[in-house]
Amino acid sequence: MKKILLFTFLILFASIGVSNADQYVPEFDKMQIMRCEITETIYNEDNTQVSQSDYHRLLRLDDQTSTIYVQKERPSRIYYYGNDKVQYKEQSMTDDYIMISNVMIDRVNNLYNSTSQITYDNMGYGSRRAVAEGNCKIVN
Repeated sequence: MKKILLFTFLILFASIGVSNADQYVPEFDKMQIMRCEITETIYNEDNTQVSQSDYHRLLRLDDQTSTIYVQKERPSRIYYYGNDKVQYKEQSMTDDYIMISNVMIDRVNNLYNSTSQITYDNMGYGSRRAVAEGNCKIVN
């Protein structure tokens, strides 16, 4: 009896792994890649400019599942995904700060806009905000 019970549990645990194998796996090589050239300005709480930087971001657009990937990572929340625009929330953490960004990409005019809130671990830096603008283009 114990052997039958043990064998039943063994089969149940083995089948759990098999059922998880059928989950959706993104096919990045079939997605459109959008490259955005972005200029970001960071401001103190009193609206004085702290820094300005230029960078690029690669976004992968999966129109089939209405999903966007930043590099190959899905953002924390997608508010809207359509042929006209994409809106999403992105959250990044480092050892020094947490940054929460609300991003809007105008797919008609290929424009990138975001506003971010930056909270530092060191209270000496206070809380800062960032504003980013950029131009995007499909590269594949």
